[in-house]
Amino acid sequence: MPKALTKSDGYKSLVKKITLEFAELEFFVKNRVAQGHWNVGKYIHEHLLEHKDRADYGATLYERLAKDVGRDKSTLLRSVQFYRTYPIVAAQRQLTWDHYKSLLPIKDAAERKKLEERIIRHGWNTKQFRKYLSVKRELAAPAKDDKLVVQLKFTRGKLHTYQIVPANKTLSRRGPLALDLGFREQYETPKDAPKLKENDTVELVFKEGNFSGVRKVSVAQEDIFTYVAMVEKVIDGDTLLVSFDFGFPVSVSQKLRLRGINCPEIDTEEGKKAKRFVEARLKGCDFIVVKTYKDRTDKFDRYLADVFYSAGTSDPSLVAGEGTYLNQELLNEHLAVIY
Repeated sequence: MPKALTKSDGYKSLVKKITLEFAELEFFVKNRVAQGHWNVGKYIHEHLLEHKDRADYGATLYERLAKDVGRDKSTLLRSVQFYRTYPIVAAQRQLTWDHYKSLLPIKDAAERKKLEERIIRHGWNTKQFRKYLSVKRELAAPAKDDKLVVQLKFTRGKLHTYQIVPANKTLSRRGPLALDLGFREQYETPKDAPKLKENDTVELVFKEGNFSGVRKVSVAQEDIFTYVAMVEKVIDGDTLLVSFDFGFPVSVSQKLRLRGINCPEIDTEEGKKAKRFVEARLKGCDFIVVKTYKDRTDKFDRYLADVFYSAGTSDPSLVAGEGTYLNQELLNEHLAVIY
């Protein structure tokens, strides 16, 4: 068996060098694609200037070129627009051709410049930038009647209900099963619990506000993973940092993304307005109720949430059943769009 590489073998240095080379190669390719389209636009523009006295020349040139060079007419037209919009393209080497294609329809040069700087500052890829533009356009559209606002489908869930799962290595010595609290946290099954099996659901029992045991209940899968939580920080209009009250002496802080909506970026006036709205709504709340969902499209354990609140209410079950649905409220106020 070959001997494993150690730190002294310079393996970390090797990884760093290869990663840097591939990053530079990717940058070079993307930059060259943009430069190539700019050059094409320059050649066509200069050719048209040479034949500016022929009024009908430009009308037929693009069709002929598209056929002879094997490219779409739209690509040639966009390349010319690119050259005319950016007479000096080398100034923004961080931007790709796809970035420029999204920027070209923006006629206001000052606005376009701000967007270029924002792309570079945030390191947005094309998908992220187009998403930002989509949200910006939707929020800039004339406000519609509230009846026309999309209504999110949601489940309020049931507090203090947990599914029974195989115990992890930490708890397995205390028994084969445990309560799944979510967020990769478990709690041992109480010794006086009823007879339980995997996938059963239990509800916590409280006496005078203190946990006293569990009872077996029948609860739909979509109703579990519903919690009382305290807001630690409003990060932006659709992102919160909260700490959960599981009903046990277990503490977890977690960043949550409001499900189904998208607020503008926090460094925009619209984004700051959305954040201020959320802060104002939750300011008088000792707690909120959160129904969580694992984001299956994200590999970093991101959790989506439906958030319910009611300032001045001390009963969590009342907030869970009747509290204001924050996600929908942001849509209704035109501070977010459907995601």
